[in-house]
Amino acid sequence: MQLPQINGKLNHNDFFIYGACDAAYFDEFGKVLVNSIRKNSNNAIHLHLFNPRDDQLEFCYSKDVSVTYEYVGSSLFVNSAKRWSTQPTDPLEKLKYDRILNAMSKSDDATILDRMQRTYFACARFIRLAEIIQKTNSVFSIDVDAIVRKSILPLENNCDVYLHHITGKKARFLAGGVYLTGNEQSYNFITDYAKILTDSITKDYIYWGLDQDVLDIIVPEYKFNNLPFSFIDWEMGLDSHIWTAKGTRKNLEVFINEKKKYSF
Repeated sequence: MQLPQINGKLNHNDFFIYGACDAAYFDEFGKVLVNSIRKNSNNAIHLHLFNPRDDQLEFCYSKDVSVTYEYVGSSLFVNSAKRWSTQPTDPLEKLKYDRILNAMSKSDDATILDRMQRTYFACARFIRLAEIIQKTNSVFSIDVDAIVRKSILPLENNCDVYLHHITGKKARFLAGGVYLTGNEQSYNFITDYAKILTDSITKDYIYWGLDQDVLDIIVPEYKFNNLPFSFIDWEMGLDSHIWTAKGTRKNLEVFINEKKKYSF
């Protein structure tokens, strides 16, 4: 598939918080995220929206949120869905196939086509960030199903990128919090990341977890530090800067109650 054109522009020259989501996730989490940032911090915000409604764009404009957006129909993912219509015989491909089915079982996906579109949303957020960012921008890309509880102060510019690294058997870098420090290598990191994702998408090779797999490939090529856990806290610590609703933690009472504070 070919990526759709994007509309809108980035309005920030300095540090900003970045997120991306489709219309349904915007209704459920996007407004809450924007309201929490506006209430609890002085940080600038840029959102990239997939298939937004006019009222959602108007909400962003009314909150002084910088916006880019695109319209991407499910028909674009027919070829990538066909790739996974039968169980692969190759062991590595089978693992990716199982990932797709596992993700579907935990969501309201009706078909693999739905999961392909959602995977595109997860990956294209970084492609679009690379397209709009300036070389000197520092930016913190976070999942939209999060609540900002304190201002995000700039992290030390002694590395190219901060990410949360999980160690052990299932070691991986999490795509849910990517902090670019604004140096030249930081810019190279996001552009390299975007190029690999774009290449995979244009070849209709899309599978759940692609965005995190690519991180495992390119992060070691750059100077990285571990993102403070308080910036991606799924344990909902009272002193943390950001609460992230990782997986089923969206249903925790503590997160739901916090979310209600910003549902206006």
